[in-house]
Amino acid sequence: MPYHFTPPAPEDPHDEKLLADVEQYGLHILGIFAEDNEPEYAFSVGLYYRYRHPEILLIGLNSNTAKDLINDVAALIQEGATFQPGNIYDEIIRGYPVTFIAVDFAHYREYLGYANWFYRSLPAPYPALQMVWPDKEGRFPWQSGYDESFRHVQPLLGSAPKEKSGSERNTP
Repeated sequence: MPYHFTPPAPEDPHDEKLLADVEQYGLHILGIFAEDNEPEYAFSVGLYYRYRHPEILLIGLNSNTAKDLINDVAALIQEGATFQPGNIYDEIIRGYPVTFIAVDFAHYREYLGYANWFYRSLPAPYPALQMVWPDKEGRFPWQSGYDESFRHVQPLLGSAPKEKSGSERNTP
């Protein structure tokens, strides 16, 4: 658990549900529906508190699919896995690799509101990773030949990782 961190007191039934889920399951996942031509996304709250692992955010897939994928990642974290920015992971989405990038703090307010509420007593910002999925050809947004039609659907909230050779794969 983070040093000197106490979860906030609930202010309404939504807060009570979030706190209960973090206590019982190790995390709570929020799905955010598309608004004003912005893509859907989902993110976790509680992974840093319970497992000292960055929170996970996934943009551009329908929120139910994103929630399922975050739950899959969380299950691996609960078993001791650690996901690192820039590493490629083949076992999360069948048939497609994923990677992670560190979410820049400038995006926390817009994308991680409820997590900000949860971690508000921390002396420094909690870490968060964006899970980045590839196009249908398995290319990531920073790779040449990436399908540009996905660029608006999956904006990057951090810096693209340095290229690794396709043979460098990681297991959590």
